[in-house]
Amino acid sequence: MPPILYLLIGVQGAGKSTWAAANAARLEAEVVASDAIRNELEAAGHPAAGHSEQVFAVLAERVAAGLTSGRNVIADATHVRRAWRSATLAAARAQAARLLAVWFDVPLAVSLARNAQRPGGPWGDRIVDEAVIRRLWRELEPPGLDEFDEILKVA
Repeated sequence: MPPILYLLIGVQGAGKSTWAAANAARLEAEVVASDAIRNELEAAGHPAAGHSEQVFAVLAERVAAGLTSGRNVIADATHVRRAWRSATLAAARAQAARLLAVWFDVPLAVSLARNAQRPGGPWGDRIVDEAVIRRLWRELEPPGLDEFDEILKVA
């Protein structure tokens, strides 16, 4: 059986990381999270803000490594634009993985409320500027069957 890539799609506060943590064991999947990569960069003395290309290059490499080892992988990042998910999907296709989108189609108000409740601290716990979430929510490009083998919609 080929490994499965679960690529999470949704704005900040949509519930992606919570879903990943709750489902990783059941899906026998490792979680590769952009926030964790950002935290690693900062811990090594490299600024993560404004370096999304580097973060997502590392994310694609780690996804490919997991799939190459035959493990299922949950890619936890916003992935709201097709262009932002293309490198990770290409890496997964190169490993003949099954591609499953997990689309968090939640109301904007829900994401904003969850974001406002974040405690602050490292990436993943930081409150994201409301304007950023609103912009990404408007610009979200839903996943399509031309990209994925299956789409799971979480509402």
